[in-house]
Amino acid sequence: MADAIRLHRSRHRLATGLTLIEGPHLFEEAVAAGSPLERVFCLSGDGATRDRAAALQLEPVLVAEEILHRLATTPQPQSPVAVVPIPPPRVPDRGHLVVAWGIADPGNVGTLVRTAAAFGMGFVAGPETADPWSPKVLRAGAGAHFHTTVGRVAAHDDLRALERHLVATVVAGGDNPSEVDFPADAALLVGSEAEGLPGWLVEAADRRVTIAMPGGTESHNASVAGAIVAYEMTMASRSRGDGPFPARD
Repeated sequence: MADAIRLHRSRHRLATGLTLIEGPHLFEEAVAAGSPLERVFCLSGDGATRDRAAALQLEPVLVAEEILHRLATTPQPQSPVAVVPIPPPRVPDRGHLVVAWGIADPGNVGTLVRTAAAFGMGFVAGPETADPWSPKVLRAGAGAHFHTTVGRVAAHDDLRALERHLVATVVAGGDNPSEVDFPADAALLVGSEAEGLPGWLVEAADRRVTIAMPGGTESHNASVAGAIVAYEMTMASRSRGDGPFPARD
């Protein structure tokens, strides 16, 4: 159990290649996706998890509520908590990507993973971005990690190696994303709400887009901005018939 608790810390996740999923929803998403389970902790009264584990020929570890609180990272955890392997970083050869660059907030990162999965895109974590496989990011992703690819890049050269058309989100001065015919293989770069993308990265991008905000607010939440532009990218692909949806009549 102590080894599982240590997975709250990023260095232990990195050293072991393992992470924690919490609650029945993430547990079911992992099982449905065929993710291997290293160990399952659950309350004695959690019959659903016990039955599911038995069907998978696993013996769950029954724990008291105070132990479940120590294993989980939420104030009011739900049974079960499971230890799962972190898949190797992977970026698909083709298709759109959502790239989180310098986004430290786990909620925003998890929501961007969820956005990528919803629109049939891959997700990539850039420098100074929250660990995409941390328990907090996994909760915000609501199971999306098991329905998309999760990759990593450390520098601009790594981005260019992906052979994508780089699209930078900027607060002002960019094209309206609803009027852009995004190419079939584009990488959407999203920076933090406070800092945005680094200036040098914006300059190095192939295109810059800005979301119109007639209401007068200064900026969108990072994950909201990413979702809006990702939708427009998907609709552009749909119009051409080269995206995950059939072409419009």
